[in-house]
Amino acid sequence: MARETTYLELSDGKSHKFYEVTIDDLEVTVRYGRIGDAGKTTVTVYDTPQTAQKEVSKLVNSKLKKGYESATKGDRIKQPISRSDRRLARLNHLRRTGWKPLIKPTLDAPFASKYLGKPWLSPEATHPHCPNCQGALNFHFQLNLQELPESLQGKFGTGLFQLFTCFSCYRHVPQIVALPESANSTPLVTEISAEDAANLSTWAPYVIQTSGIDDFHGRYMLQIVGWQPFDDYPFYEEAQETYGTEYSEYEEMLIFHVDEQDCEFYEEDDPDRPTPIDIQLSWNRTADKLSGWGYWGQAVEHQYCRICGQPMQLLYQLGEGIEYAGNQGMTYDTDNLLLVFQCAEHKEEFNCYGSAF
Repeated sequence: MARETTYLELSDGKSHKFYEVTIDDLEVTVRYGRIGDAGKTTVTVYDTPQTAQKEVSKLVNSKLKKGYESATKGDRIKQPISRSDRRLARLNHLRRTGWKPLIKPTLDAPFASKYLGKPWLSPEATHPHCPNCQGALNFHFQLNLQELPESLQGKFGTGLFQLFTCFSCYRHVPQIVALPESANSTPLVTEISAEDAANLSTWAPYVIQTSGIDDFHGRYMLQIVGWQPFDDYPFYEEAQETYGTEYSEYEEMLIFHVDEQDCEFYEEDDPDRPTPIDIQLSWNRTADKLSGWGYWGQAVEHQYCRICGQPMQLLYQLGEGIEYAGNQGMTYDTDNLLLVFQCAEHKEEFNCYGSAF
């Protein structure tokens, strides 16, 4: 019998733990503990493969009845338990993992995941032009698909994902280009003056969202140096229309809006009063993120592949802003989001949807 592993997680506010069972012929290995820890391990050897398989089925079914769910190892990280996790447990069937980009201003590098800088193009390629007006497209951002979180490796393909925009025609042109065999992983380069780093905080948003002029001529980039996972939930209309699930007013607040001001509406001893951890773990659902759920804003309009007709997966959301330099917010000062969708099967097929709110 081939080696087989079942990995489960339970994260409901009371608990944040995993349970892993591996069967290898007569041997059954069980590992369990809090998500992010190594956990404890037990190994049991059975008389026959059939007996071992029967015991594995019993163990897994027992955990599923207690609320554990199949999960991808590494999607969630060790974190404090928020009371809101328990209150959102009813919505576990809607939960996906989204990833916040962690940003640092650095010198430009050709194969980096980045905002701004210069797009990498193969020696024989020319800078892309708008299919409508034929004008040169503005480079928006680039993702090195080999440097995504481990659980997303291969999900969106390989190479460099690039997004170009024509601000005259309001046309977005996404593409994936192959990396040369000689390409190495992107080093973190920090040689940038404090003055230029400060200028980026006011200059970059304008260039990212408009047809602004690159005053640095592509010398600097906002490099994506890491990804922070968080539990993401769908826009309330999508939860209702697609899954028949309605958010309560309190659930909607915890998912989309919770901040320090929300505490003012609750008495000190009110069990529904948001806690500091609730606020710490909250996330602006309209900000930039990788994967997860898209924020529709006004109307839910699912995107479908023109080849196979299947619903497309969210690759990236370009939203109200990104965080960098010590988690200082950098907003784009815009009321529109751009959702980039990709077909899971035909990875060269993309749709870009502008979501106004």
